[in-house]
Amino acid sequence: MMFRNEARLALAAIVATAIACSNSNSTSPSTSSSLTSSVTVPRASQPAANAAVRYADQPVVLGVQNAATTSAGGNVYSFEVATDPAFASKVQTKDNVAEGTTGVTTVKLDSLAGGRDYYWHARATGGGTSGPFSAVAKFTMGAAVVINPPVPIGPLNGTTTPPRPDLHVSNASRTGPAGAISYLFEVSTTPTFTTIVVSATKSEGAGVTSFVPTSDLPIGSTFFWRATAIDASNGVSSAASTPQSFITRALSQAEFVAQQVGIELWPGVQPPGSIGHATMGNDPLFGVGWSPQTLYYFPQNIYFQSPDAEMLRFFDLFDRGFDPDGAIGWMNTNGYPTAALWYPPPEKAVLGLHTVYIAARGKVVTNATWDIVLRVE
Repeated sequence: MMFRNEARLALAAIVATAIACSNSNSTSPSTSSSLTSSVTVPRASQPAANAAVRYADQPVVLGVQNAATTSAGGNVYSFEVATDPAFASKVQTKDNVAEGTTGVTTVKLDSLAGGRDYYWHARATGGGTSGPFSAVAKFTMGAAVVINPPVPIGPLNGTTTPPRPDLHVSNASRTGPAGAISYLFEVSTTPTFTTIVVSATKSEGAGVTSFVPTSDLPIGSTFFWRATAIDASNGVSSAASTPQSFITRALSQAEFVAQQVGIELWPGVQPPGSIGHATMGNDPLFGVGWSPQTLYYFPQNIYFQSPDAEMLRFFDLFDRGFDPDGAIGWMNTNGYPTAALWYPPPEKAVLGLHTVYIAARGKVVTNATWDIVLRVE
């Protein structure tokens, strides 16, 4: 009986020990689990779909609306740019771009070659998980346009000019699909152009573009001028032309009348010599005068404006000391063709033009000093 009780107690101890060992080896349910972050797709926001980007507007900025993520640390972004929509030919990759704080993430690209299409997409990475790439977007980069500086024609350094000089340049050479070109003319009192006294923008002329100030510059002053070619449609400008200087003087008689009637006296080559050898006679007994007026030419039954450019140019040459034959030769040699004929004294002393005579008053020329009138033929 005693033996049975001791055996029963021993068996109970073994069972209890087994249960205790069993409980100590069992796994308790975990109080936390390892979760994988999820990241959504960012959406392209700039440039606009299929945008045309001017070459001069680089660098291009790509932008996406931020992706959503379950990660507490925020996202970083990768941008890829390629010349094909399958991204087999990538030209730029921008990784680890910090997420923007305004809901949009942007990145500036390096310079891209012009005249071709580019494809791009982006994706976000958060909590070690990279989300899917955004839909492929495309933009077109315009071709590169290069405009060289215009070349000054005149006035060149040190030239003496009227108070409204004719500034003119050879048109700028260019490469690429340039648009309409205009020219910014600037006149300054300093060679560094810190003070601009006159400026104007002129549309490109045929081979040469010019500008004449609309008001007189101070007499006896030195000025500096330059011109810059501008292609506004492509956002491209040339460097400024080489600065040139001029010194203003009072108008000669011919220049004064030319300004009144809106004539450019010498648009090309400038004649030599100094003024002071002729006067404009306005005696109605000898001629019709040099005041701007409309005259009638009976043989052809036409009315014409007097004086015209040819009349004023011949007077200016006489005023500079030219004789009539020398004036005719200089005009024909230097780009001002004329059919004028000189009828010397004592018979006439007139220069015959197509509608008028330029005549020495009273057929008198004293010491190469002329007193000249206009006379209708």
